[in-house]
Amino acid sequence: MFEWNNAMATGAMEIDDQHRELINKFNELVEAEAGGADRNTIGGILDFLQYYAEWHFNTEEWIMNQNQCFVAEENKKAHDEYRVKFGKLYDQWKNSTDSDNQVLHHTIVELARWIVNHILTVDIQLHEHMK
Repeated sequence: MFEWNNAMATGAMEIDDQHRELINKFNELVEAEAGGADRNTIGGILDFLQYYAEWHFNTEEWIMNQNQCFVAEENKKAHDEYRVKFGKLYDQWKNSTDSDNQVLHHTIVELARWIVNHILTVDIQLHEHMK
């Protein structure tokens, strides 16, 4: 579970709000796994994360470009890598069985790593351009 904090702030309220929403939904996924939620519930959360992340990435890339953020290209590359990685994880989950909890757990671990690492190493660099 994650809690958004000021160390994750980019200085762009729209992006920070979207990060909070992504973290809240990620936490919902963790809770669903822990609570043994059914496949439809898990699938709904994963669908949300996939489509919300795509929308968020487009917003974030636009804001970084508009503010001439020096990590804009690095950020876009990271988003493209996420799209591929999450796409593979999501396909693995869709092709797994109800009893295969390892696939879901692996997906959660990888998402956790990516979300925190990306926000704390790439996204926060936008803060310098938002002053």
